[in-house]
Amino acid sequence: MFFQAMLLAGYGYAHLLSTKAGISKQILIQTIILILACIVLPAGISHKLIPSGEENPIASILLILLTSVGLPFFVLSSTAPLLQKWFASTGHPSAKDPYFLYSASNIGSILALISYPILIEPGLALADQSRFWMAGYLTLGILTLCCAYLTWRNLSVCLGKNENTDGQDVTETCMPDSSITNFKDRFFWTILAFVPSSLMLGVTTFLTTDIAAIPLFWIIPLSLYLFSFIIVFAKMPDMLHRIMIRMLPVSLTVLVFLNYADTGMAKWTIFVVHLINLFIVSMVFHGELVRRRPSTKHLTEFYLWMSFGGVLGGIFNALIAPVMFNTVAEYPIALFLSALLLPLSSKDMLYPSKGWRSISIYAGSLIFIGLLSFYLITRWPVGNLKLDWINEFLGMERGTLNSILTYGILALLCFLLVFLKRPLLFGIGMGTFILGAMVFGDWDKDIAYRERSFFGVLTATKESSGKFIRLSHGITQHGKQSLDPVIRREPLTYYHRQGPVGDLFSEFSRQKNKKRIAVIGLGIGTMASYGKPGQEFDFYEIDHVVKQVATNPALFTYLQDCRADWKIILGDARLKIESAPAHYYDLIVLDAFTSDAIPVHLLTKEAFRLYISKLNKNGLLLVHISNKYINLQPVLDKLSSDTGLVSRVRNDDGNDEIEKYGSTWVVLAREEADLGRLARDNRWKNLEKRHSIRAWTDDFSNILSVFKW
Repeated sequence: MFFQAMLLAGYGYAHLLSTKAGISKQILIQTIILILACIVLPAGISHKLIPSGEENPIASILLILLTSVGLPFFVLSSTAPLLQKWFASTGHPSAKDPYFLYSASNIGSILALISYPILIEPGLALADQSRFWMAGYLTLGILTLCCAYLTWRNLSVCLGKNENTDGQDVTETCMPDSSITNFKDRFFWTILAFVPSSLMLGVTTFLTTDIAAIPLFWIIPLSLYLFSFIIVFAKMPDMLHRIMIRMLPVSLTVLVFLNYADTGMAKWTIFVVHLINLFIVSMVFHGELVRRRPSTKHLTEFYLWMSFGGVLGGIFNALIAPVMFNTVAEYPIALFLSALLLPLSSKDMLYPSKGWRSISIYAGSLIFIGLLSFYLITRWPVGNLKLDWINEFLGMERGTLNSILTYGILALLCFLLVFLKRPLLFGIGMGTFILGAMVFGDWDKDIAYRERSFFGVLTATKESSGKFIRLSHGITQHGKQSLDPVIRREPLTYYHRQGPVGDLFSEFSRQKNKKRIAVIGLGIGTMASYGKPGQEFDFYEIDHVVKQVATNPALFTYLQDCRADWKIILGDARLKIESAPAHYYDLIVLDAFTSDAIPVHLLTKEAFRLYISKLNKNGLLLVHISNKYINLQPVLDKLSSDTGLVSRVRNDDGNDEIEKYGSTWVVLAREEADLGRLARDNRWKNLEKRHSIRAWTDDFSNILSVFKW
């Protein structure tokens, strides 16, 4: 959102400069701005601005970005529209339609996006990256000045009367550009940019939290979004645009059906459908943007309003949606708008072919019938439909066919509206479909609590058996507790007594008890179940909503039932633990993974040295590294050897019968003897070594090197 806002500021500056000043003055002012931005280079971050974690971090993050990279990026963002405007002022044969240059800038964006995690991050430390970036910025400044010089030397003698030539001779009189822009043009430029921007951010959040928590996955949706700009601004054939328009209702219908119907399809298939739909929507809406582009007289204004739409998408997803909704509702809303604004003909998208009165009657009837159908079909037991024998014949789980019929019939009804040439009704129908699926999808779930914070959506759900309540962030489980008062103190899931955590607390009990324990990552407070009288647990937690959930006895009671003394310290653990006395803790538990976010700053050499400084001479460090997509064993092995620690790892299998999840834990200590019997336990093995792996530092990390390909 910050970079979208700075892009808007840069485009606004370019528009103001190109309309208020002549070419010579533009060149002079842009040169001064280019030089001024060098003051903050090379880029760096002031530690004084780092948020404490006790308040919402949005303001602090925006301030950090503004002071570190704001000015250089502002200058960079103004370059594309200014250079296109300058190029349009020359006598080049392509000067009348310079919009193809926007494809070139987006090709550069995709190359940078892909090359950073593959080439730059693995090969350069952050300080070196900053210096190389500064060198690149200076090179860009020189090339921009070269472009300015060539523009000045090759100014077209055919300039409109509204262009200020700063006293230069105009030897030819030309017809001035009399075109104007109005509110309708600006509205469409804005809305056509808003929908793909919001959709790209929404699908990224949805896929990485509700489908699969894959690190660095956000690169793929963003690349597809940029790739659509490259195609449509590179003078895309009209035939391709028409094909994309006709594919859009198909992709939307298939997506909504597969996303909400329990078809049992492979997860990767659902992934692909979401991404295909994002690309098609981006192609259609960005294609409409290009189709509605103005003459070069209004070039910078066009980019300004297009950027404004992108910013609105960012603001809606990053600021408004987390406050208004307690789920990732911005994604379904963007899908609904994609259907509502579907351009099936050359007519303006928002204008129906019939009168608004007829449309209102049709729309009201459609909404009523759709929601009533949802209620009747989803509430009607499968047994009443006599479909169990079909489920068995097809090898489906009970209720699968009913789900397919429920959503399939409604999807088909919506799709038929396309053939009836009722695009507005198609959009309303899809909106009803999505709304109904969202409402009735949670109908049979016993949701005890749901809250959305800066860090995501947390949902506490009672299981259908009525025996357990669990907390989840998307598909990531943060813990589960029994609702039976007799056994509610028992740790479950990743922290089971028969798992690695149970091993450690069993070994270090009674006389060998660890008195002072720091737990980085609160969850539902399951670790507190191991607390004994005389012990002290300090929970470090960055999300205040997690604290609210864990301390609410109506939801979870691990903390309430804890027999040890405990307290919760809000804020980033890396910063907060610095305040703890030296050699204070006997055990530090690092369990701070959320969704696809790898807490790199907690897994660096500097961070481990900090942990060691807070541990007493026999202290232990226990690290939870369970992850489907990342193998952190080589990283932990390198960190342990570089910091002089010994280590063991246990890969533990899950067991549904006793509510134990599969997990991987690493224990580290200064000496082998400090591990006790764990050092001789066959289940605790040496960490996987990989000589090609470098130890992560505050200046270097490489997530791709430890991906499970």
